[in-house]
Amino acid sequence: MERVTDPADCDINPYYIPHHCVVKKKATTTKCRVVFDASCKTTSGRSLNDTLLIGQKLHQDVPEVLLRFRLNKIVFTADVKMMYRYINLRLQDRDFQRILWRNSISDPIEEYRLCTVTFGIASSPFLALRTLRQLALDEAKSFPRASQVLLTSVFVDDVVSGADTLPEALALQRELTAICKAGTFELRK
Repeated sequence: MERVTDPADCDINPYYIPHHCVVKKKATTTKCRVVFDASCKTTSGRSLNDTLLIGQKLHQDVPEVLLRFRLNKIVFTADVKMMYRYINLRLQDRDFQRILWRNSISDPIEEYRLCTVTFGIASSPFLALRTLRQLALDEAKSFPRASQVLLTSVFVDDVVSGADTLPEALALQRELTAICKAGTFELRK
């Protein structure tokens, strides 16, 4: 996110997303997670989610992904690490993702703009999958097998794939890692 330095210098009516923290003390990776509520109604009676187009359905059907996965003798799964956070929004769209924030109760409240695709916003799943799809299309010549996997074997941020032999599976794994790196994404697990 970026700090809003001059909130009065804005040609649009910004949207402020209500948010709160959820703490999971037993979590091993993310103990504190921020939850955004872009479905919260404004004084106009409409929310940000009410006004957004959500985009076409891009996610694969789970049964198809799993059936394709089971055709491989050697399989692997991966997770695109913090996928939404690696996708930047256009500058002109960031004012619709403003938040009020302070680090401590004694600090003054400051305005920020979220700069990346954000959980809780209706269009975010489409934006994330559309970005992965474009990466697959842009990098198809350099990474043909990985490109096909991104187009057919991803559900949300999970990649499930494999091959008939261990050397083929390892080669595909390296190719998937490389294509994701080309889009500044990181595969984990």
